[in-house]
Amino acid sequence: MKTLLRYFSLALSALTLIIFCSACTPSISIQANGADGASLTLKTGFSPLLEKTFKSMMQSISGKDSGNTENTTLFSKENISAVMEAAGFINVTASTPDTGTVSARGNIAGISKSALAKAGILFRTQNSLSLALGPKQFQALYAMLDEEFQAYFDLMMIPALNDDNMTLSQYGELLSSVYGQKFADEITQGSLLITLASPDGKKKKDVEAKLGEILTLNEEKKWTVQW
Repeated sequence: MKTLLRYFSLALSALTLIIFCSACTPSISIQANGADGASLTLKTGFSPLLEKTFKSMMQSISGKDSGNTENTTLFSKENISAVMEAAGFINVTASTPDTGTVSARGNIAGISKSALAKAGILFRTQNSLSLALGPKQFQALYAMLDEEFQAYFDLMMIPALNDDNMTLSQYGELLSSVYGQKFADEITQGSLLITLASPDGKKKKDVEAKLGEILTLNEEKKWTVQW
């Protein structure tokens, strides 16, 4: 059981890292299907700078010298598939066209019983699909992690996670003081594209938000598509 919980912690930690700490305009598309299901498509990428920084973070947390990581991927397609399956997705397919790009797709058979629902992130009714993000959601995810994987989030100093009422500019200055201005700009100024769709795909809710604005939320934001 301890091993299973640890693996589940890794899954949640890695998925959050992939989505919220990416370059190249990450996108998440969630389409409702079945009575309580949905399919999720994720596309994202990491710049060389983000790759290098996150590899350094992982090395410092693990305490292990991983040697020359220049040509190694931050996440392999096998890692991504395993991570999504551990987080409750089925029929998962994933690809990593190069060392800094991730593309994945999977289905959630029962949203109401999923980890995403328990964290207050994803909701489904007979005629609606909703996604919510904010301090409550970040803190719920964090609480599910063990100490080692909580350390990844501690290193990012996410204001929404720590109940810090911090502006986007202030968060950028904080990241810059620790990791440099270029890293701070990629995290705070990058955009996240979110699409929520009805089962037939005819009704959609498209959202574009700055990653930094999401990470500095001091109250919940919720997006819904109805059909």
